[in-house]
Amino acid sequence: MRIGIFTDTYIPEVNGVVAVLKMMISELMREGHEVYVFCPSHPERDDSSTEIYGFPSFKFIFYKGMRVALPYNRNALRIIPSLDIIHSQDPGSIGLLGLWASKRYNIPHIHTYHGLYMAYRRYLPRVIRPTRGMVKSISRLLCNRCDAVIAPSNQMKFELESYGITRSIYALPFGVDEEEFSHEIKWNIRTALNIPTEDLLLYVGRLGEEKNLGFLLRSFRRLLSLRRGARLIIAGDGPQRQYLERYAMSLGISESVNFTGFLKRRDLIDLYKQAIFVFASKTETQGLVIVEAMMAGSAVVAVGIMGPRDIISSGKTGILVSENEDEFAQACNRLLQNGDERQRIGKAAREWACSQSSRVSTKRLLDIYACCEGGSRLNL
Repeated sequence: MRIGIFTDTYIPEVNGVVAVLKMMISELMREGHEVYVFCPSHPERDDSSTEIYGFPSFKFIFYKGMRVALPYNRNALRIIPSLDIIHSQDPGSIGLLGLWASKRYNIPHIHTYHGLYMAYRRYLPRVIRPTRGMVKSISRLLCNRCDAVIAPSNQMKFELESYGITRSIYALPFGVDEEEFSHEIKWNIRTALNIPTEDLLLYVGRLGEEKNLGFLLRSFRRLLSLRRGARLIIAGDGPQRQYLERYAMSLGISESVNFTGFLKRRDLIDLYKQAIFVFASKTETQGLVIVEAMMAGSAVVAVGIMGPRDIISSGKTGILVSENEDEFAQACNRLLQNGDERQRIGKAAREWACSQSSRVSTKRLLDIYACCEGGSRLNL
């Protein structure tokens, strides 16, 4: 099968969509399929590969790390008619190119609705910021012109159904590569950063307003009143990093919080295995970093809204709490105090993550492709 991935974000950008695409493409190629990626060009990426078609692009000034593409590339336009499936990932210019191509050449089109775009309106100036109603209308217009829609969680599927989308919507959270997480720990965070405590909490992800990190820092301050030696590691980068560093100082907790920036992939996986994973986002459609933490055998404490509600069975494979600082701190303290419960939850979390691995997810994705090619509906 010749599969076209149409995306407005791709390597070397670092985000959840790119992480999913890298795994998806690798698994599809492992299954023997031809995969072609249509994406914005990037000055730090070599597009000489015959599988990547970069379109001229420029920086999107309102959202750091994102580029806007001009959807014209002669070589890409030559290969598109030969595709068997078009799989778009965003409602940007490349995603819309995928929609046009599917209609122009009568190619089945699947769209993955990765983000809760309602929450990202804040990055646009008020004069051009769409209303909530406009976001729903645009989403409905796009999705109802596809052959099928993939949502990263049941919670996101319910959200899309509330927009009036009538096409088949499949909830398909994408797993991670089990083999990548199977090695022993080599990078010890306590030695590397001279951390004397065993009480480690970890957040991994973009440092943006939508991640609710102010709440996480305030919750950690409550935890410090219970366990003075606790340490919070924040791995990642984003537009709020400087603000969050200043905010930690204003809360009087900066000496107990480490901002590491981006880490090497191998080091990040080792770090997952050495800490309790904490997550406070209320807008996450899936939360791929939660799945990564679970695959590493980490016990997770998360705010039980949107994607985490699908991934975590509270008390069994993690702990879900409401958006309450005391409740969040108490849940973290409970796991720090009770090593047996922490190990039990971590073991169950890894078993769940293995059952939802990237290989399993890809087989389900191929079933969706096959149904769209045949014009039928799949029961997932």
